[in-house]
Parts: sequence; structure tokens; C-alpha cells
Amino acid sequence: MTPTKPTRWRRRRTFLLGLGIAALVVGVLRSNETDTPPGPAPSPVHDRIPTRAEVRATAVLPSRTEHALRPVAAPRVPAPIIDEVTVEKREVCSGEDNLISVRAHSPDGDDTHLHTTIGAGSGMRVPLRVWRLADGTYELPTVTVFGKDNVATQVRVPRYTVKDCEPERQVDIFSRRAPNTEEEFEFLARILERPRAGGAPTPFAPVKFVWTFDDRHTVTTNAPVVTHSLRPDPMRPAALYSQHLVKVEAIDASGRRVAGRSSLQLLDTTFENFAKKGIVTVLAVGSPRFPVEDAQGVVRQTFRLSHRWKRPVRLERVTALRSLIPEAEAPPLPEDTAEVRLGVDLLPVGQDVEVPVTLDGRAEASVTHVSYLLEGTTEDGHPARGTFSIMRPPPRPTRDNSTPVMDPVLLAKVKRARELLGQPFVTDEDLWRLEREGRFNDLKVQRESP
Repeated sequence: MTPTKPTRWRRRRTFLLGLGIAALVVGVLRSNETDTPPGPAPSPVHDRIPTRAEVRATAVLPSRTEHALRPVAAPRVPAPIIDEVTVEKREVCSGEDNLISVRAHSPDGDDTHLHTTIGAGSGMRVPLRVWRLADGTYELPTVTVFGKDNVATQVRVPRYTVKDCEPERQVDIFSRRAPNTEEEFEFLARILERPRAGGAPTPFAPVKFVWTFDDRHTVTTNAPVVTHSLRPDPMRPAALYSQHLVKVEAIDASGRRVAGRSSLQLLDTTFENFAKKGIVTVLAVGSPRFPVEDAQGVVRQTFRLSHRWKRPVRLERVTALRSLIPEAEAPPLPEDTAEVRLGVDLLPVGQDVEVPVTLDGRAEASVTHVSYLLEGTTEDGHPARGTFSIMRPPPRPTRDNSTPVMDPVLLAKVKRARELLGQPFVTDEDLWRLEREGRFNDLKVQRESP
């Protein structure tokens, strides 16, 4: 049979049938899409930027069909905004410090996590030192301000002039946290003389040191060392870091002066514990700082318990963990635990509560130290935790358990320390402290030649 061409009606019917099939496919596909509730008509301005509230609302809008759920990314923490960086002096000599001050804020209003580095220094106020290179050039460092989750913003230190001159001498301040303390810091001033090509520098022997802490507290010492408490200021809002600026002025007998500064940016672990874990920290400071065993073999210490929360803390449970001396070539023994009472149930706001504890070394000869675990709740329902330990000190030195001191310089220092402190024996900590205070400067000891 000879094929024939389709008529006009056939062509139209085929076209309509194709449209129907396409519409059916589109309808099936649409039935699988998210069934969103009806909303307002779209804005005719298509390039309008949605507001933050609209974006947040869109991000958390629930879907009516389970298969259309998509993970929503956590909102990014906003970077800090640096409001101002100020320079103390427009011109300094090479190596002379210049105080750089930073003012910043967080866009979301939470400034409690802000902390800053300026070059190699840390803090919102840093005494910066910049040296000229041999070719006369120098580079000013970067200011980095960190916010929550360490999201940071950087700017350059504002330009100032570093001249081709150097100070005759300068003072460096070294600091360390005092052993067995939480807030006590030791500061040591060291005077550095600039070497001169034509000869030795003019002698400078300070007779007193004037220390200024945070532009408020002033302490005068005869030695280049001082101990000072850097407790966070209760009048300022709590923050992750506390900022401190320390200044010392060394003065000699003729009245000549030379000054130095140092900045400290200290992490507040009590704030960190609450911010990350929701736990209020109970602090404990022992007195004396180093345990001493009396003639009866008993160690006595008094611990001052405190906290920085705005409501009282009620202690609900105290557990004592006794650590035992392991036998030779044996695995560590498990700690002996027991629930005890300290005689204190309530820790008020802004006050220390003293708790005396003892460790009888003769009755408990196998116990090295006892740790007390404190558990409680604040008046407004937050968990509170803390810990402190009383330890048996090392045995007193005797001829049988000690090695004789053979170095003549060290032996002279030990003898001088025993005289100054009125003690039958001294520790390395005693020697270090007296050394920093300059108590051994007049010792003249000759080493024996080999």
C-alpha cells in the first residue's frame, strides 16, 4: 500500500496529545516539590536586599515534606570592628617603646570575648618597640582584634617616625604567675645598657623601684622585684580576658630615672568555664602556699574558697580522693574516695570562706595527697564545681637522702639564704627569689681551677 500524508486534523490531534503528555509530566514533577504555604506576592523590586530578620526567618522555616529538609548552616560569628588605634608619640628613637591603644567592639553587642595582639605583644594597650634596620628602614606591625570563636580583624599600626637614635638604657619587665596561686604575679625589672663604641656606659645603680599597676596602684621596692595580685576588677563587666598594664621606674641615688612598661592579657578561666560549659567555678587559695609538715608529721593548710558569680553558691557534696603511693614496679593504685564535710555549706558573693584541712603523714603513711572535689549549685540554678589539694611535702634534706653541694658559688648562696631566712634548709624557690632581689650581688666567691 502506498503511504499517504496525514491530514490537517491528524497533525493538530498529535500536537494536542503532545501538549497533554507534557502537562502531565510537569504536574507529576510539581507534586514532588516542597508544599510551601501561600505567602504574600513577591516584591516587584527583584534586586532588593532582604533584611537580617527575613534571612533568619527563611533559614528556619520548616518544610511540610520530610524529603525536602536541608541542613541549615550555623550563622557566622561577626568579625570585630576596630573603632580606633591611637599612638602615644608621633616620634620615638629606635627601640624606645610607644604605647599603642586599641578600641574595638563586636557588631552583635557581645564584647566579652575581645582580645588583641599588637605585633609580638598582647593586650588592648601594648608598649611597642620598633628598631630601625641597617639601611634606615623599619616596619610597623599589625593590630589583630579577635572576637568570639577567634574571628579576627586586622589593621596596620598608624604610621609614626622611628628616628636614628637609641635610648642610653631601657628597662624590661618580666612576669610569671607565683607558684600555688591563682592571681598573684611576680614582676622582675631588668635594666639593659646600650653598648657604646667609645667606652662603657655611664654607671646606673638604682636604689628604689616605683611600680604602677593599671595606672592606679603604686608600690615602691628597694629590689627590682615585686609581687602583686592581678585579680579582675569587680567594677568592670566579666570578660574572657582581663587587661593589665604594668610600669616600673628605676631611680638611682642622684635622682636619675629610667622607666619601662609591660602589658598582660590574662585568660579568665572562670568566665571560660561558664561560657563554654555553663559551670560556675569555685576558687581555692591555700595558706601557706607551700605545705609544711610539723614535728608530729601533720600537714595543715587553710584554703580560702570563693567564686565570682552574682548569686551565692551552696555546696552540696564534697568528695575526698586520697592518692596512694604505688609499690615498686606495680601499676598505680586506685584512689580511695570518700564523701566528707568541710563545715561550710554556703559561699556568699564577694567574700572568701576559710576551710582548714589536715593530712596526718604518720597515720596515713601511704597517702601522698588528698584532693577535694567540690560540687554545688548557685542560687539561680547553675552547677558549681571546684577542687583543691593538700599535699605531703618532700622529706627534709639529710645527709642520707641528699647530695652534697660542691659548687662554691651555690654553696655560698645557700649559706647566705639560710642566714637571711633563719631556716635550717632552703629551697630552689628561696634561692631564686633572693637572687631576683639582689641579695647575692655582693658575694665574691672564686671557683677552684680544674
